[in-house]
This record gives sequence, C-alpha cells and structure tokens, in this order.
Amino acid sequence: MTSGKAIMMPSSLTYGGPDFGGLHGTQSGTRAEYFGLNDFFRILRRRWILIVTFTLVGMLATILVLANIRPVYSSSATVVVQLPETVVSTTDLTPNQETVIETKVQILQSRRLARSVATSLDLDDDPEFADGSQKRRAIMKWFRGLLIQPSSREPDPDLRTQEEARLHSEAVADRLLDKVEISRVGRSGTIKITASSYDPQKAALIANRMVETYIDGEMIERRKSRQNDIKELEDRIAQVRSQMRQVDGTAAAYRARNGILASSPEASGATQVAQSAGLLAQVEADQAFDTRRAQANSLTAVSSPLLAELRQQESLVARRLSELGAIYGGAHPDVVKARAELLALSPRIAQEAHRVQGEMSTQAAASQARSGAVDATIANMQSRALASGVQAVPLRALERQGDASNALYLSLVGALNAKIAASSTVVPDLSIISRASLPSVPSYPIPQRILAVALLAFLLLGVIAAFIIDTMDTTIRTAAQVKRLLGIPTLAMVPDMSRNSDYRPVQDMVEAKPRSRFAEAMRNLLIELEARHGSGSHVVVVTSPLDGEGKSTIATSLAAAATAVGRRAVVVDFDLRRPNIASEERKSVGVVSYLSGKAGLDDLPVIQNGGQYAVIAVGDIPLDPGSLIASPRLPEMVDALREHYDFVILNAPPILPVRDAKTLTEYADSTLLVLRWGYTNPEAARVAMETFERPIAGAVINMIDYPAHARRRYGDVIHHMTNLTEYYDADDLDRASWADRLRRKWRRSRRRVAETLHFN
Repeated sequence: MTSGKAIMMPSSLTYGGPDFGGLHGTQSGTRAEYFGLNDFFRILRRRWILIVTFTLVGMLATILVLANIRPVYSSSATVVVQLPETVVSTTDLTPNQETVIETKVQILQSRRLARSVATSLDLDDDPEFADGSQKRRAIMKWFRGLLIQPSSREPDPDLRTQEEARLHSEAVADRLLDKVEISRVGRSGTIKITASSYDPQKAALIANRMVETYIDGEMIERRKSRQNDIKELEDRIAQVRSQMRQVDGTAAAYRARNGILASSPEASGATQVAQSAGLLAQVEADQAFDTRRAQANSLTAVSSPLLAELRQQESLVARRLSELGAIYGGAHPDVVKARAELLALSPRIAQEAHRVQGEMSTQAAASQARSGAVDATIANMQSRALASGVQAVPLRALERQGDASNALYLSLVGALNAKIAASSTVVPDLSIISRASLPSVPSYPIPQRILAVALLAFLLLGVIAAFIIDTMDTTIRTAAQVKRLLGIPTLAMVPDMSRNSDYRPVQDMVEAKPRSRFAEAMRNLLIELEARHGSGSHVVVVTSPLDGEGKSTIATSLAAAATAVGRRAVVVDFDLRRPNIASEERKSVGVVSYLSGKAGLDDLPVIQNGGQYAVIAVGDIPLDPGSLIASPRLPEMVDALREHYDFVILNAPPILPVRDAKTLTEYADSTLLVLRWGYTNPEAARVAMETFERPIAGAVINMIDYPAHARRRYGDVIHHMTNLTEYYDADDLDRASWADRLRRKWRRSRRRVAETLHFN
C-alpha cells in the first residue's frame, strides 16, 4: 500500500491535485464578479462558430435583399433665397431673414406645390406614384366600410367620383413628398431640393420641376399682386376724389349760408378789434387834448396863425408907441397914430380869440362824438366775431376732413404713380444656383456601404447572440462554477469516452490504455480521495443529482483505477430501482437478497470483472427499494466489506428522485457528486447539495468534451493541457470522426433502451 501511494503521488501534479478545486474556484469566482477583457475574448473564442455563422447568414441575406431591391436614383437642385437685406456672412442673418428662409422651406414642402408638380408631370397615371395611392385608397375604403354603416340611400356617383379623384390626387402628392427632401444647407440662405425615383431622368425632372413650379407660381402671383395693387389704388383714388369733392361742396355751401368768409372768423374779428382799439385810443387822446384846450381860461392855450400875427402886430405897435412917446411925447401925431393902431388891433384880437375858442369847443365835442362811435363799433365787431366763431366750428370740421381727404388723395396718387412707374419685370425671391442633373449612379442601395454596415451589424448581433447564448448556458462546465455554486472542490474532470471507437467498456480503458486522459483522470480522482482519507479501508458513495450523468461509469472506473495500483476494490450497486452496473452473468442473488434477509454475506456472488475489481450486483429488483435501504443489515454489510477490501465503492441512485444516497453516506467515509459537463443544471446540483446532511468530499465533472472545452477558453487546466499530447497515449479521444461519434451515441442509446426494457 505504501509503495503504491508513493508511486501515485507524483501523478497528482499532472491533473487535479489537492489545491486544484479551491484555487481554481477562487480565481474564477473573481472573474465572475469582475468581468474583464479576457473573459470577453474567451466568449468570442468560445462562440466564434456561432458569430461567423450568424455573420455569413446575415451577409447572404443582405446580398439576396440587395439583389432584389430596385435601385433608387437621386438628383438635387440648389437655390438661394433672395433676402431683403444684404448679408455679409452666414453669421449676419437676422431673425427676420431666418424666418424668410424657413418660410421658403415650408412652402417648398407644401402639399399645394406637390399637387401642382404632380399635375404638371402627369404623376397621377405614373405607377411609381399611383400604385401606392391606389392601395391606400383600397385600404381606407375597406376601413370606412367597417366603421361606417351602409345607408339605404346611395351617394351621388358624380360626388363619389370627385371624392375618389381628390383622394387619389392627395395620395399622389403624399407619395411625391415622400420622395422629395427639402433641406437648408447649414445656416445659409441656400436650399437643396433632392428628388428620388426609380428612373434617373424622372428624379432630375421632379427636382427641377419643383423649383420651376415654385418660381413660375411666385412670378404669376407677384404679377397678379401688382395688378391688383394698381387696381385697388385706382379704385381708392376715385373713392377719395369723390369724397373730397363732396366735402368741399358742403363746406362752400355752409360758408355761403352763414356768411362766413374765413374758416376762423374769430381770429380776423380779433385782429379788427385790435386795430379799432388803437384807433379808439388815438381818438380818445385827441378828445382829451381838445377838451383841455377848450377848457383853458387864457388864450395862451389857443393857437391860431391869425391870432399870433395880430398879437405880434400888437406887440410891435405897443413897442413903437412906447419908443415914440419917449421921444416925442403924448401929443405927437405919430404917437397918436400908433395909439390909434393899437386900439384898432385889440377888438380884432378879441374877435379872433373868440372865434378860435369856439372852434376849439366844437372840435372837442366832435372828438368826443368820434370816440363814442369808435367804441360802439368795437363792441359790435366783438359780438359779431364771437357769433361767427361759433358758426365756424362745423366749417372747420369740414375743412379738416377736406384737408385729410386731400392729403390721402395726394399720397394715393403718388403711390399709384410709383407703382406704374416701377418696372413691370417681376424678380423671383429664389435664384437657381444649380439645376438637377441626370444621376448616373443610384443613391440607394449603395452595396459597399450597405454590405459594410451589414457586416458590422451582423457581427455585433452575432456577438450579442453569443453573449446571450453563453449567458443562457447555465449548465455546469468548469470547476470554478462548482466551487462558486456548491462550495466543494472538483476532484476530477473526466473526458467523454463516447467518442471512443473501441467498443470495450469505458472502465476497461484504465487497464487497456493507462496513459490515456481518461485513465489519468481516474487515477487522479483516486489520489484525491486517498489524500483526504488517509490509510485504512475507504468507503466511497458515488451519486449524482439526476440520472444519465455517468455515476456508474465513475464508480466502476474508480474501482478499476484502484485495482490498477494494487488496491482491493469492490463496487456494490445500490441503485435498486434501475441497476446500471452490468456484468457478464446476471445473478438473482445480490444486494436485494442480502438486505431482505434471504441470503447471508457469504452467499453473495462476488463477480470479478476481468480479474480486476469485484462487483456485487443488485440481483432481483425489489418491489419496495426504500425499505431495503433502511434495513439494519446495511451497516453490517458495509463493515464486512471494509474488512475484505481497501476501496468499497457504493453506487447510489440519483439523490434528487430518492434519498437512498443520503442514507448510504451515513456509513461511508467520502461522497462523490458526479456532474455531467454541459448537462447538469446548477439548480439541480444546488438542491442535491442541500439534500445531504454530511459533507461531500468533492465533485467529479464527467463526460467532458476536451477539445470543445479547450476551444471555449475557460482558462482552467484543460484549457492549457489539451495540446500536451506527449504526456498521454494517442487515444481515440482526438481522432474520432463525427461519424464515429454518431455511431457511438447511437449504440449507447440502444444499449440503454435495451437495459431499461430488460429490468422493467
């Protein structure tokens, strides 16, 4: 025994080992929590066939679709909007100019323009534009038939025809708008009109006709607008002229009827009163002067040329009399003569003074009378001016109305003259920069672009599908999953031997091909169990969550591996319901006979499998297997086998359908949970773990497709050891063709069906 262990210990470095499950599970658990770039590329490598297939199928479908797509040609015409203000650069556009440009874009996208273009090009009869509208009309007619109840009164056929024609025209316009794209070039005043059609000539024709129809319609509208403006101005001028004449006549008649010469008689009356007031002041001044002069007591205030001359003569005569009297005396004749002259002058002076005094009194009376007359005249003028002012109010209203009409008339005449004098040439608000040319290459589909996009899209979809499928693949495949989900190490990862072209039993591969991967895996499992148990007889329970996971193969192969290194091993089949361990001769006496008390331990036939390990079969299938497992003879049987064998392997039924395996673990040293690669569901494995109350030594991942596992790039031992063929015999694991694998699966299926029918 000791020498056997010494020989087998180095082989633990080849596969598995005591630290394999725990170390690998920890690392993979970290990768599961933190998905990295390596995991991403591993999934791509794992599912590259799916991605390539998805991409190839998608590209083939794209090529087929491209081959059946009718090419569409596009042609563009470019126009510029004539803005009302000068624009230096695109950044100088004012909000008003932006509004003008957007308005032009909306007009070019209008249904009215589309209907005009469709009519001018006779698109109502064009299949490219009419077929879709006819289908839509048929659908709408069908919907109307469902929603609207038919009435007993049939509609007018003419009205129905007109409605159908209108709907057809609208549908053609909609179809045309779907094939025309109006877009503004950046933030400039340039607009691009792009038309698409199956016919390149039609595409260019539609784009150019859109521009031409808009420009022609705009020019016609502007000419009509100019003519309408002139006519409206002429009608308005005639109306204002008639109104102005009527107002002038009314004002003249009112002036004549009320005797009003001026439109503001109070102003002229005030002027006359002011002038009369000046005259009155002069007259009053003259009256005061004449009155003062007439009331004077002396004649000194009287001024008269004759009186002044008489007084001067009197003074001269009196001075000569004085001189003569002094010279000649009083009796001198010259003195007497002078005295007589002086006496003659006195009456004349008195008479003249009296006359002058009378004239002055008369003049003062006349001045007083003139002042009273002027005062009365001024009062009369004031009263008349006030009365005329009241009467002139309606006249001024008429004159103001006439002035307004006259001003309006003059402005309308000026506007009419300007409109007539303006050039009759209409300049459109859109200028054609470039006309649509005949396209030589279709705008859709563009095979290179579509194929490139399709390649990227299907590659991306393939990658997404790969991730989805990889995520949906919840079966157990790696030791990391076992460690993370179940918390137990993986003691062995056993290759799938269904592809073996050699038809011998799988457990015989341990002796027939001891350097094969399968033999090495079973030997490593044996090493792991012995390392955990130590010396002495070892009882191992082998079970699985469900049927079909290869637990019987693992049990017999483990016994073969133990026998190969000098251990005495026995396999006891406790799968009482569906015995899976077949032998060359089937005995009726077996485990069932012993547990039921019909046979003793010495009566049990121990079958030597090819001179290797011993097998104790089930024997007859019992009616109540559950009661037999609970038999008190079971521990006696296990203890007796411990005394005769180094390895006692109990092949238990699956743990989920029945609890026999749980009962057997009470008498065993170790328990192995067999999980099938790519088959066992993690939930089933977890429930199986929860069923056991005793610790499980570890798991065995069985029936692993080594090449497929390596291609999936899980980053575990198999990933790195697959190419190390120099350490193993060149067995059929790598050389089996798909036909051999198919035949192997077919043979295994037939054998399982035959065994099931035989035991049932």
